[in-house]
Amino acid sequence: MPWINLTIRRGALTKEMQHAVMAKLTDTLMFWEKIPDTAEARKKMKGWVYEVAEDADYSGGSAGHEDPFYFIEVRLPAGRFDVLTKRHMILDFTKIILLAEGKAPVPESASRIWVTIVELKEEDWGIGGHVDWLRDYESALNVLGTELKPRS
Repeated sequence: MPWINLTIRRGALTKEMQHAVMAKLTDTLMFWEKIPDTAEARKKMKGWVYEVAEDADYSGGSAGHEDPFYFIEVRLPAGRFDVLTKRHMILDFTKIILLAEGKAPVPESASRIWVTIVELKEEDWGIGGHVDWLRDYESALNVLGTELKPRS
């Protein structure tokens, strides 16, 4: 399953807002990846927030600029998204941060939010010591009673 790393300046978002942002980023990633919104699928969605010191947020080699920068990194299996899906997700992630800050979606504010998508080949992605972990996710759908049946 994919995961989200959010790096922010300490104090840019309250803990409550960090929780809300990560929940919304997760919802959005699940939407674009077309992951069913089930308890079992949500257990496999991961995310981390990394806070850096106020003076460790650099722009142009200098610390101390007024507005914080945000770096969102999404890691997921290669080939899941086409170019259009990536563009939509990047735009949605940017809007989520701007909403959390209470800022208008204008280029000056949006340019502080950087989103990267790192695609990992199947053999470069292991969970629980196994690179074939994806089978566990597919089987979880069967356990939940999700079946593909022809429409009548």
